[in-house]
Amino acid sequence: MHRRALTAALLGGALIGSSAAPVAAQANDPSFRVVNRSSSVVQEVYASPSTEQNWGRDRLGADVIQPGASYIVRLPADGNCVYDLRFVYQGNRTEEKRNLNTCNLIDVVLDGTDQAAPSGPRGNPSFNLVNQSGQVIEQFYASPSSQQGWGPDRLGNDVVQPGGRFAVSLPTGECQYDLRVVWRGGDAQERRNLNTCEMNDYVVR
Repeated sequence: MHRRALTAALLGGALIGSSAAPVAAQANDPSFRVVNRSSSVVQEVYASPSTEQNWGRDRLGADVIQPGASYIVRLPADGNCVYDLRFVYQGNRTEEKRNLNTCNLIDVVLDGTDQAAPSGPRGNPSFNLVNQSGQVIEQFYASPSSQQGWGPDRLGNDVVQPGGRFAVSLPTGECQYDLRVVWRGGDAQERRNLNTCEMNDYVVR
């Protein structure tokens, strides 16, 4: 504990990520600092309790971690300490660390040696969601097939009325996507491993 507290104190004056405050060196605080020692920009960071199946939201938000930079990921001190971490580098290469007790560490250091290249075709996976089902679509999820979890609702605050369409904008890169439609009332439909780079419209009936 003395060594951990001393490390936190020595690092306390640095401006890191989006906050000037250091990660709290407390036994029940799972927050940690990502240190990017790789040569690639880290574009997304996910931290999910190991008991959960979904990666949840991107912890960086609109930020990125440049090579040589650091960023504090703040997590709730709710008793969860064991987390799965996922890092997405520029170019959609990924790195995962499983079952880490983040309450027992301050830094998670990335050197880029464990990056995994995305498989399958690459291109522009964006498409139009076309609703020919006769029901209102309230939620729509599009997640790369290489990832766990559905990620954010691509409609945001919008819905797609019967006969309507919605432009689903996705980042250039992976083409293989899993899609999930949720209608008003809760009924859902899923399609897996679709090459969305090869289609302009995804028609729901």
